[in-house]
Amino acid sequence: MQENEIRTSLVIPAPVEDVWKVLVDFAGYAAWNPVMEYVQVDGVRTRVVAAKGTPFEREFEGELVSVEPYAVSSQGGDPETFFGRHRWELTAVEGGTRLVNAEEFSGVMATDVLAQTREVLVAEFDAFNQALAQVVTTR
Repeated sequence: MQENEIRTSLVIPAPVEDVWKVLVDFAGYAAWNPVMEYVQVDGVRTRVVAAKGTPFEREFEGELVSVEPYAVSSQGGDPETFFGRHRWELTAVEGGTRLVNAEEFSGVMATDVLAQTREVLVAEFDAFNQALAQVVTTR
């Protein structure tokens, strides 16, 4: 893992196709996701609320860079100051589907921001992973 990267993973006991259907149903995030909600998806442009209902709640615009079988990439921010490139990857493994939830940050503020928020972001990524696993396995 790089210094300016957050990366978490989890094996979800479900077929990759089932996890994929939930992951790319951006409108459905509000029903199951405790940490992020897509409040707007207009083509590739997005508006996301993250850390809903916490002191760290934030709203930002981004874009979907790629939605291909079993991998979704998005990005947003100001490339000069603080920019994030997020990727969710699903891989079929014995016992289900491995989810990798990762984001790489760049810009002059990236190192300082991550020094202050890494633990919060890791907790948000883990909460996302657990919620995705729960919704997929209880359907």
